Amino acid sequence: MRQPVKISIWIKLTIILSALMSLITISIGIIMTVQQRLGLEAQMHNMASTITDKFANDSKMPLLQNDHLTMNLLVQNLLRYEGIINAYILDEKFFIAGHKELQEVGIKYYGDEKSLLTAKEFRPWLIENDRDTLTFASPISFKKTTVGYVVVIFSKDFIKGEVKKAQKKIIVITISVIIIVIILSIPLASGLLKPIFMLVKGTREIAMGNLWYRIPPRKRDEIGDLIDSFNHMTSELEKKEILKGAFNRYVSKPVADEILKNPEKIQLGGERREITVIFADIREFTALTRQMQPEAIVELLNRYFTILTEVIFHFDGTVDKFIGDAVMGVFGSPIPREDHLKQGIKAAVVIKKVMSEVNRSRDKRGLVLLPMGLGLDSGDVIVGSMGSKVRMEYTAIGDAVNVSSRLTGIAKEGEILISEKVYLQMQEYISCIKLPDVNIKGITGPFSVYNLLDIKDAWKAELDTVFNITLDKMRKDGIAF
Repeated sequence: MRQPVKISIWIKLTIILSALMSLITISIGIIMTVQQRLGLEAQMHNMASTITDKFANDSKMPLLQNDHLTMNLLVQNLLRYEGIINAYILDEKFFIAGHKELQEVGIKYYGDEKSLLTAKEFRPWLIENDRDTLTFASPISFKKTTVGYVVVIFSKDFIKGEVKKAQKKIIVITISVIIIVIILSIPLASGLLKPIFMLVKGTREIAMGNLWYRIPPRKRDEIGDLIDSFNHMTSELEKKEILKGAFNRYVSKPVADEILKNPEKIQLGGERREITVIFADIREFTALTRQMQPEAIVELLNRYFTILTEVIFHFDGTVDKFIGDAVMGVFGSPIPREDHLKQGIKAAVVIKKVMSEVNRSRDKRGLVLLPMGLGLDSGDVIVGSMGSKVRMEYTAIGDAVNVSSRLTGIAKEGEILISEKVYLQMQEYISCIKLPDVNIKGITGPFSVYNLLDIKDAWKAELDTVFNITLDKMRKDGIAF
């Protein structure tokens, strides 16, 4: 009778370790691949949403004018973007008004009309997500009336390519780990099992969202490098989540995404930069709230701050700080941008219009009004992390900050006070009246001040849209005044 083949413990341990390490490596790889896929899809969704929304805005006037040639050129230009494979401009009855093929014009759109109707409420909206493409749609609106739709189809080839690269890396890592384990001897096998189990636990913790979990470092070998890589991965994931949560409270989402994508753009510690600063302050707020309970005052301030923050974020500004009932907004920091002054002016005008509407609504209901004055200035300041060893904040200091604060202090209800320098830079876009010169602390001699009354036609459509979007979001979020 043939004796059963005897397998040594070394081979068994080698096989077990090889299988276990492969499983752990694959698990880590799957987690990283899934996270990479989700991140790429989220980025692609954001990009597609932005492109579709802009395409809808660009198509508005040609559609209203029934200018098929211009609409065809808009579609052709859009298709030059990598990853966009088709696009349509539809009229309100879902007939094709613009397409890369002119013979398609006038034909009934063959897509799902119900999905397009959904896009009326969510602009823009993902109406189809299949294996190879994403289809986004957005209504074309004119004076709150839907006059047509745009449909843009994006390819998923980019995401597939990146995921395949990640999968190839996982295969290479898995094969490398198996080879290493086979070469190891029995005395090392027991030492390898402990960190392996720690890696298993680590992957479980990460899968449960415990991004702060770390594996204790060990001696310098392949497993030690793997542990270091795991700890580095979890550390970076944790930093991103912390930064994302923090930045989203102080800056708009596009700015937060840009900072997380390119953190080297932020120079901590202090640098000279030209920015625009805006202060908004409620006039005589202490007197206004004497008849109110503390809880009601806090709730009112939170609603007021929410409105101003929404507007500042819309124009890619940063909420630097809240000072009592005042808000300090900054444009051009932490991400530099050349049009910071224009963005700041636009935000100030929209804030004025929104607060005027808020006060009109409150007056009708006999509630306490919120008369507000604004001050705005632009110039070179120092921006960076400032404070003490135990507490720091990213802020700005300089003449532009001081001047805008002083202007806010003397601004009357409904006034947006700006310096002569700002007026001369922006006079082609804004309408102002010159006020009597004032004395500003820290500045020698009389200071020329202008009251910004309104903006000229070049910006009216954009600011009216932002004004309506802000009011709609207030109502949707239940922010009632």
